[in-house]
Amino acid sequence: MSPSLLPSRFSLLLATVRRVFGMPDYAAHLEHLRIAHPGCPVPSEREYFDAFLQGRYREGASRCC
Repeated sequence: MSPSLLPSRFSLLLATVRRVFGMPDYAAHLEHLRIAHPGCPVPSEREYFDAFLQGRYREGASRCC
C-alpha cells in the first residue's frame, strides 16, 4: 500500500465509524451545502456540532424506563 493512501483511508475509516455511531460529519455536511444549497451560510464546525446536539437531545435522554 502506498504511503500516500494512508491519510485518505484513515479519513474514510473515521467517517464510517462516525456514521455507525451517529456522530456528525462536518466535512460531509460542507460538501452537501456546497452542492445542494450553494447560497446558504456555512456554519462553523462548533455551530454545526452544537446544532447536532440540540437536535439529538432536545427532548432529553431517550429512555423508556
